[in-house]
Amino acid sequence: TIAISNYKGGVGKTTTAVNLAAIFAARGLRTLLVDLDPQASATDFFGLYDRAASERRTSVELLYGGASVEEVAYAAGENLDVVASTIDLVDQNEMLLREQRLKFALDDASGSYDACLIDCSPVMRRLAFNAYLAAAEGGMVVIPVKLDSTVMRGTALTVEATRSIADALRMPTPRWKILRTCVPGRMTNAEATGAAVLDGFFPDEQFETVIHSSRPRLPSGAGHFMVPPIFPCGTARGHRTTPCAFSSARRLNRLMAIGEHGRSGDGSKWVELVVPSRNGHEPRALARS
Repeated sequence: TIAISNYKGGVGKTTTAVNLAAIFAARGLRTLLVDLDPQASATDFFGLYDRAASERRTSVELLYGGASVEEVAYAAGENLDVVASTIDLVDQNEMLLREQRLKFALDDASGSYDACLIDCSPVMRRLAFNAYLAAAEGGMVVIPVKLDSTVMRGTALTVEATRSIADALRMPTPRWKILRTCVPGRMTNAEATGAAVLDGFFPDEQFETVIHSSRPRLPSGAGHFMVPPIFPCGTARGHRTTPCAFSSARRLNRLMAIGEHGRSGDGSKWVELVVPSRNGHEPRALARS
């Protein structure tokens, strides 16, 4: 389970979640994408908003109605299922939400999926805490950041929240790592300051892969809706995103015991995935088949 979270908006959380899910699915992994953001941008990308709202098959029913993943998930492509979100998620009484509800739901569905991506809302609420606890045992939290002078505002809050909720419930702290997104070809002074701050506070907790900014750029709140783009593996941006997916997979695989003859303890087979990188090396990761 990989939670994509940052309490600062506009850093590429949904774009990261959708692309990682697409990469895992394209590589043959049975993938589940859970949209926990009331803005529902990931849901909109797959064109599921109206259908999910009318059929009442959303993350609201999953978290508050006791529904199972199987009951609310939509098939969004080969090897890819999506639990949709709607604006109704923001109106729920979070005092009724158990901190480990999402974890239990995903545990029940673990036999149906090899990877789960959670697109989190940019607010410090129980929705995010549910995602962190779901990723606490054997998963990780990916924190997308946009380089500017306020880069630590959301990043530090997110890191502290992962530690606090785990300590409060006496659970392992989720592994986390920072992913630089919207990286420009030429940095401004503010962006250079943000990069220096990140390197100073988190020198060893950043992905080597960075995601460069797209052109044309639209400022947040410009009144233009744009769904998160999928970057095909053969394109330049897909070329940069794919190593991040496999870096995440590598970190997760280190936590899993692989038995003799390339098989895990439950007897399932593990295969090696290879993807070319920018510098000619070949990042490798193991994936359950």
